[in-house]
Amino acid sequence: MRAVFLDRDGTIIVDPPDERVDKAEKIKLFPDSIEALKKLATLDYGVILVTNQAGISEGRINEDEFWNLHAIVLEKLTPSGVKIHKSYMCACPHGHDNCDCRKPKPAMLLQASKEFNIDLGNSWMIGDRQSDIMAGVNAGTKTILVKTANVPVESKEATYTAPNLLDAVQYIATH
Repeated sequence: MRAVFLDRDGTIIVDPPDERVDKAEKIKLFPDSIEALKKLATLDYGVILVTNQAGISEGRINEDEFWNLHAIVLEKLTPSGVKIHKSYMCACPHGHDNCDCRKPKPAMLLQASKEFNIDLGNSWMIGDRQSDIMAGVNAGTKTILVKTANVPVESKEATYTAPNLLDAVQYIATH
């Protein structure tokens, strides 16, 4: 199967100023997220969420709280009709430097590839940070940088740079 790997915070939902989604009231979809995911649902791709969650290793929330908040995110995505095959999360309890699953390292994408028999060379990684792009590059996917981060991000490694998730999905649909 082909897949679209999506970063969550800053790509589908607005990244709060402190970059930590640690409360339900911080969960806000970008205005185009539902429309983008509706379009993505019509394409022949599996959809996988991959997210770094430093707030857990920092003690701001625990893993159970993360999954409860993530369930709210998934509920907000329901109107799009998109099927999320699975969500992978790196909390780095073992430290950022030694973590194989923290993007830009590709472990979450590689694990999904094994679980779902994903053709990485015909798949995409979409995210708002260079670490997302490099996770895709390191896993062998094509990549799209969405310009929705709180701070400006550039990437020479991205296959394509989009202003938002809807443009990214439209690019995939035509390429």
